[in-house]
Amino acid sequence: MAAQEPQLSVKLSLSEPTYYFTNPTPPTLSLTIESNLDKPITIFTWYTPFNPSLGMVQGCFSIMDLTTNTPVPQTKIQIQRAPFSRARGSYDDHLFLTLYPHTPTVVSTGFGRGGGKFPPDPKAVVERGRVRDENGKELKIRTSTSGCGVDGLEGGHRYRVDVTRSPLTIGRWWWGTKEEVMVEPGGVDWNILPGEEIPLEVGSIEGVEFEVEWGPEAGAGGVSEGGDEN
Repeated sequence: MAAQEPQLSVKLSLSEPTYYFTNPTPPTLSLTIESNLDKPITIFTWYTPFNPSLGMVQGCFSIMDLTTNTPVPQTKIQIQRAPFSRARGSYDDHLFLTLYPHTPTVVSTGFGRGGGKFPPDPKAVVERGRVRDENGKELKIRTSTSGCGVDGLEGGHRYRVDVTRSPLTIGRWWWGTKEEVMVEPGGVDWNILPGEEIPLEVGSIEGVEFEVEWGPEAGAGGVSEGGDEN
């Protein structure tokens, strides 16, 4: 076992410093994770920012509007799921992440609703709580009235995104690589081997600032000169 206290450092970055609502694709949010340990460890990323596409709807990130100095409410979804599994090829296989000694590991997701699968909408649209089709028409399908990444923000504002849990502790982790930690289907499960007892703390967390604009053809409220919402 390593002599030093187990600890991770995390740095957030965005692929673009400014997002325009005229762009149907949100920027990419990346987390660079580094371990201070002298041998590999594997962490389970459920309900952590280290699976950012899930973490964005599990309360793992916060956004502060620096223009108004107010927090931006973020969508949080309660997910019903089966018991955790360490079996290779199981539904949880992709949630195991190996971190190597002093080696940066990058995980990323689209910084918007559905991991960036949907064109982001400004706050005025999101607050109505309706899904929109590819032509911008509102459907009779309810959705969250809170933001998710750049979805639900306002043009002309500056923001900062951070990991919400600080200090952050990883509850399930193991010494060794993913290949060493995973078991064959039908083998030992987490009720028998829950992971290391030593807390794995996240020490240094560095957020990132960014700006949001309506776009060259849109005015305040995200309405273009032709009158259609972006």
